[in-house]
Amino acid sequence: ELHRLDGDFTKAFHALPSFHIRQMWLQGALSGFLYSLGNFMSIIAVTHLGQGVGYSFTQTSMLVSGLWGIFKFGEIKGRTSILKWLSAATFAVAGILWLSYEHAA
Repeated sequence: ELHRLDGDFTKAFHALPSFHIRQMWLQGALSGFLYSLGNFMSIIAVTHLGQGVGYSFTQTSMLVSGLWGIFKFGEIKGRTSILKWLSAATFAVAGILWLSYEHAA
């Protein structure tokens, strides 16, 4: 119903749900700090390892979050779907390892 407030910013703001800042500030600050730290470390990894290896290495975070999603949060259901995801993850890891041999010491 926000589109029916005729451009009144005050009415639209008060129609929004509460952000629960007093209860969620610590979790929000911690997640923002960890996100920033991860981005900073990915820049360092790419700088020292090169584009091929460093970027591929930082993209393994998707594999870790996928495993969390499957085993902790149950986001993917069914044996067939999980096996498809694991085969795709195995293919991605093989590509990362293949790119790692490209890096000259």
